Amino acid sequence: MAKYYYLISSLPMLSLENEPAISYQDFLARCREQLSDSDFKELEKAVFSKTDGARHPLMRRWEHYINDVNSILKDERSRKLGWETEGFSNVNNPALRDRIHRASFSMNPLEGEKEILAIYFDFLDSCGSSDPFDVEALMIYALKIQIIERMNAFDMEKGRREFRRLFSSIQKQFE
Repeated sequence: MAKYYYLISSLPMLSLENEPAISYQDFLARCREQLSDSDFKELEKAVFSKTDGARHPLMRRWEHYINDVNSILKDERSRKLGWETEGFSNVNNPALRDRIHRASFSMNPLEGEKEILAIYFDFLDSCGSSDPFDVEALMIYALKIQIIERMNAFDMEKGRREFRRLFSSIQKQFE
C-alpha cells in the first residue's frame, strides 16, 4: 500500500470549532495530483452521506455507524412524538444512545444537528488509521472536512429568511 508522507504532513489540522484551512474540493485536487488512481478512486468514495455497498473496511464501518446513528435518531424522534418505539432499533451502544438522546431532547434543532455532526466527527477520531500516512488516513480526513463544511454552512440569518419565505408561502395558500 502506498504511503503519502508529504501530502498528509502538509495538510492543516482539522477542528469542528474552526473553518478548515482547505476546502473539500481543494483537498481532492491536491490528492488527485499525488495519489495513485486506485487510491484516489477509494478516496472519492469517502463521502459524508450513506454509502451503500462500501467495499473498503473504513467505509463499511462508516456505513454501519451512520445506520446506527439513524436508527437511534428514529427511536428518539418517535419517542418525541409519543409513538411506541419498542423494537425499532437494536443498536446496543448506551453512550451513543445517551448522546443522541441529549441532542434530540435538550437542544434546539440547530444545536442538536451540530451535536450529531460532532458525534460523527468523534467517531472518525476513534477510527484512526493504523498507518497515519496511508489512504485510509486521507479518507478519514476527507470525511472530517465534509462534516466541518456542513457545520459551517449553518447560517442563522439565512435560515430565518428561508423560514419566513416558506411560512409566507404556506400562508398565501390558505388566503
